[in-house]
Amino acid sequence: MRQMTKDLEEKPIEKTEVSNLDQVSMTRKERRKYRKEQIEETTKDMTPSEKRKYLLYYYKEKIIIAVAAIVILTIVGVSYYKTSRPITISYVVVNCQNQMEFNVDAIEQYAKDIGKFDGYQIKGDTNVQLLKEEYNSEYEANPNSQKYISFETMATADYYDVVITNMEGAVYCGETNVFYPLDKYLDEESYNKVKDKIVILNNMDGQPGQYAIDVSDNEFMKSLNVGYDDIYIGFAGDQEDNHKRNKELINYLFP
Repeated sequence: MRQMTKDLEEKPIEKTEVSNLDQVSMTRKERRKYRKEQIEETTKDMTPSEKRKYLLYYYKEKIIIAVAAIVILTIVGVSYYKTSRPITISYVVVNCQNQMEFNVDAIEQYAKDIGKFDGYQIKGDTNVQLLKEEYNSEYEANPNSQKYISFETMATADYYDVVITNMEGAVYCGETNVFYPLDKYLDEESYNKVKDKIVILNNMDGQPGQYAIDVSDNEFMKSLNVGYDDIYIGFAGDQEDNHKRNKELINYLFP
């Protein structure tokens, strides 16, 4: 590649001068034939090395454009493939104590266990901190704080399937109506599996409701290493796909 780049930059000595004026009145086919004859005339006495250098220089713009197009198409193709794959799960961990220690391998194992790893994508976010005291002070200083608005926007846009959090984050999600009430959100089969683990939280209107599931003693949830012992989950996505993925998660956590 280095040698090719050098050859492209190095202008060879031409033995026949080619004028564009001779090509003005030609058809496209005649022009191609004319250029081919000129190249053959120019390179007939060259060594193979000289001929290679000449051709590389002569076609350098086309070569560069072709290579650039291949690179761009490859990047776009890979990016499209990654983003177009079906989703195994879209989760957010609230108040994660140490993002570097979060056990992503456990999430990948979950995907493998349910048969949705190869050809699928996992969406995860561990960079959300929802601390009520901090929120109150930040909201007073800036009601439009992006730190909180961005999370709520993603949640209300059905981006997340499940929210994993401690009690402080769960209370926040209840009071901001991020969580859907479980007695209305879950189908009968899923609800019966989790009903003994349901936690009552207040919503935005101060009304109590069934908004979170206590999974503190669940081995899988503990293996995620979120950095706290009180682990709760709630559901923030209300599209059909969100419901399907959350049902799969419940079946996995409560077989």
